Amino acid sequence: MGFQREVRADMGVANPGDIVEAHGSHLLLQQMITEDDKCQVGGFVRTGTTATGCVNAAGSNEVIGIIVNDKFYDGSNEGVTLPQGTPVSVAVFGVIAVTNTYSASATFMDDVYVKESDGTLIFNSTGSADGATKTHWKVKQGCQKGEIAFVVR
Repeated sequence: MGFQREVRADMGVANPGDIVEAHGSHLLLQQMITEDDKCQVGGFVRTGTTATGCVNAAGSNEVIGIIVNDKFYDGSNEGVTLPQGTPVSVAVFGVIAVTNTYSASATFMDDVYVKESDGTLIFNSTGSADGATKTHWKVKQGCQKGEIAFVVR
């Protein structure tokens, strides 16, 4: 985990991987292990290829959820990249904060796609995204590129 990169005078809206509505319904799969070094806090992960209980960001396996921010915080809007073998908790459903690093904007009820090459999120309302897998998640609160969006399942 890196050092905090900035000091904020006010509380931020959320950090990548935060469970936004803690009083609402959410389900976590705990004690999952990262298989690759592309997994990020607040990023989607897929079922692993080597063993039960493993997850990875890249690939074409089933997308299972988002790594939650239960023990990682670096004070920025960017997800913390985790080394291979890191134990993580994965949200299967709920309202979770993610960073929009790819799409120009994310709007309410856009579909959420995950690039197979690296797990990058793509928000799209047209029904497809090249090289990406459609998830069961939708945008609940939109944003511009580089900002935090809330997604829900």
